[in-house]
Amino acid sequence: MESLQIRKIDSIFDIENAYPAFLELRPHLTDKKVFVQMVLQQISEGYCIHAICLDKETIACIGFRFFHMLAWGKILYIDDLITKRDFHGHGYGDKLLKHVIQIAKEENCDQVHLDTGYLRHAAHFVYLRNAFELNCHHLALNLRSKPN
Repeated sequence: MESLQIRKIDSIFDIENAYPAFLELRPHLTDKKVFVQMVLQQISEGYCIHAICLDKETIACIGFRFFHMLAWGKILYIDDLITKRDFHGHGYGDKLLKHVIQIAKEENCDQVHLDTGYLRHAAHFVYLRNAFELNCHHLALNLRSKPN
């Protein structure tokens, strides 16, 4: 077994290799080619993916970007944090979270932000254990849904 490593994911090969992990968090992304194109588009807009790979398998990923906001200053925003189900409970999510928090400090960010679903209790525990605070409501208006 290879040793645990965190590395940046930016090649098409690496993005394709990360697809099974992302599919567990984002099951609506059923077409791998579309997923790769979406990730490449997001990378061109500043999105970064870092991943933990074990025996050449991507087992955990974190996707993030930087923003400047009037309310919070410079922030690192976490879009995605995924550990494949078979690898839950080994601290990989914690390791990736600590990794990007360190990046945020190195990039002189004021805060780290993320949104998480109401029912993702295991994820909430990871965030709270890492000193995140529940301090906002995130609201969304779906512009693609049909009116009633």
